[in-house]
Amino acid sequence: MKRLRPLLPALALLLLLGGCSLGGSIEKLYSLPQMPDEYLELQHAIDAVLSAGAVYSAPVDGVHRQSVQLVDLNGDGTEEAVAFFSAAGEKPLKIWFFRQREGSYERAAVIEGDGSSIESIDYVDLDGDGWLEAVVGWGMGPELKMLEICSLKGFQVSSLAAADYTRYLSADLDGNGKRELLAVRRGTAETPGSVTLYSLAGDGELVSATQRLSGGMDGITKLAAGALRDLPGAFFVEGSCQGGLVTDILTYEHGVLNNITLDPATGVSEGTLRASTAAFQDLLGDGALLIPIPRALPAQGETVYRVLDWYGYNSRGKRTIVCTTFHNYSDSWYLVLPDDWGPISVRRQDSDGGERAVVFSLWNGEEEPVTDFLTVYALSGENREELAGKPDRTVIRAAGETIYAASFTNREDWPGGPDLTWLRQNFHLIYSEWIAQ
Repeated sequence: MKRLRPLLPALALLLLLGGCSLGGSIEKLYSLPQMPDEYLELQHAIDAVLSAGAVYSAPVDGVHRQSVQLVDLNGDGTEEAVAFFSAAGEKPLKIWFFRQREGSYERAAVIEGDGSSIESIDYVDLDGDGWLEAVVGWGMGPELKMLEICSLKGFQVSSLAAADYTRYLSADLDGNGKRELLAVRRGTAETPGSVTLYSLAGDGELVSATQRLSGGMDGITKLAAGALRDLPGAFFVEGSCQGGLVTDILTYEHGVLNNITLDPATGVSEGTLRASTAAFQDLLGDGALLIPIPRALPAQGETVYRVLDWYGYNSRGKRTIVCTTFHNYSDSWYLVLPDDWGPISVRRQDSDGGERAVVFSLWNGEEEPVTDFLTVYALSGENREELAGKPDRTVIRAAGETIYAASFTNREDWPGGPDLTWLRQNFHLIYSEWIAQ
C-alpha cells in the first residue's frame, strides 16, 4: 500500500484526462478484495450446517484433503461444492454436495457414513456417462478402513459397493475409455492379500473381479498403473516381504483379472522377489513400468557392489531386461550402463574434505588387476568448486550444495569406451520416491 500511495495522484490525473471521474472509487483502492457473490452464498449454506452443531471433518489422506472442494460432478461446466463434516448421530460423518441455483448454493445430496474419520475421497467416472461417482474411504479404526462407491447421478445418492481395503487406485486398464477401481487388501499370516476390481457397465450394473496377491506380502508400499511391453494398461502392486520387496502385475482383459507374475506352485511372484528397497519405476519415461532386480558385480575386496537389471514384462508374464543401472543411493545418483561394456567392477574411493568417489573398472578375472576407466565424484565440501576444477576432472552436474564431476583413465586402451557426451546423457539424480518406504 505504501508503494501505491505515490501513484494515486497520477492515476487520478490520467482518469480525469480521459474524461472519467474517480467518484467514490478512491476508498475501494484501500479496501480488501471481496469474494464473488456465489462464494458468499456458499459460505452461508455451509454456516447453516455448522450452526446446527456440525464441525468440519476433512479427508485425512489422498489427493483431495480440503474441507470444501469444488468439483464438476455432472460435466455441465459448473462446479458443485463438496463439504465434509462430522456431527452427532447414528452416522456421524457427512459429505454434503451443494449445487448452484440462480446465483446461490443449495443442498443437492448428502453421503453419510460410520467411523472415526473420512479417510479419503476421489471422483471417478466408472461408467462413462459423464457423472462422477464418489469413492469414499471411511476410517473405522486403527486397522480397518471401508471403501464405498456411491453413484451421484441426478444428485440421488446410491451406494453401489462397499468393502474393506488397505489402499486403492483408479485406472483404465482395458483401454475402453472408462476407469476401473482397484481395491487392495493386505494379507495376513494365514491368507494372502487380494485385489478386487470394480467397474460399471453402461446400464449402471456393477461388475467386479478378484485376484490374489503374493503370499508373504506384509505391507503395501506402492500402487501404480502403467504399460507392459505389449499392453497399454496393467496394475502394479508392490509390497514389503521378509528381506525385501515383491511386485505383482495384474492385467484386465475380456472381463478377467489376472496376476501374470504369480507362480502357482509357490503362490509368490518369484521373478520380482528381491532383497532390495528399489521400487518399480517408469525409468525411461515411456509409460512402461520396469522392475529392478539386483545383480552382484565381481568384488575387488570384501564389499560387494550390485547393479540393477530393469525388467519389462509382457501380458503373458514373460520378462526381458530393458536396461541396467548402477545406483549410488548414498550420493543420490545413478548411471545407465551400456550393454557392450562387458564384465565390470566398482569400488568406493572416498577421502576427507567432502570428496566421495565411485571408480568403474573393467574386470579382467580374479588373477589379473582391474583396469580403471571412469571415476564419478560427489563433491559437497566448502572447497567443492576447487575440487571439481582439478585438471583431470569435468563437471557433469550441480545440484544444491553438491557438484558431480568425472574423470576418465586408460582411454587409449579402450577406444570405444565412454566419453563425456555419453556420461552426461546417462547420468541421472535419484529422488526420494525411488526408494520404497
